[in-house]
Amino acid sequence: LIKYVTYQKSTGDDWFAVASADKSGVKWSGRCWIYYESIKYDFELRFELPVSYPVSHPEICLPELEGKTAKMYRGGKICLDEHFTPLWNRNVPRFGIVHVLALGLGPWLATEVPDMVEKGLIVSKN
Repeated sequence: LIKYVTYQKSTGDDWFAVASADKSGVKWSGRCWIYYESIKYDFELRFELPVSYPVSHPEICLPELEGKTAKMYRGGKICLDEHFTPLWNRNVPRFGIVHVLALGLGPWLATEVPDMVEKGLIVSKN
């Protein structure tokens, strides 16, 4: 995770910032953002490592987007079941937090945010 974040920042391609929200390293919080049509959309990001980690991946929560798309569960948790979970299951235990962010959250943002913008469900805070 540290290497990925460092690399992304050095190339100017960073799109999230996370930090442990507790001393145990189980709860994490931060921000994620995406640019669509040259406009930045920024969201609160939260996740918790499940008891069964690394067998089970963390559930990513974007509370600001709760109820705005069908590809989301109660509490603002994004749907990763169909596309990401099978990939995670094939790569246990090699996958970690960075993989759920880069291969789960990243593609989800890239598909869902433009759709929500076009439907007028979200607007940029900037």
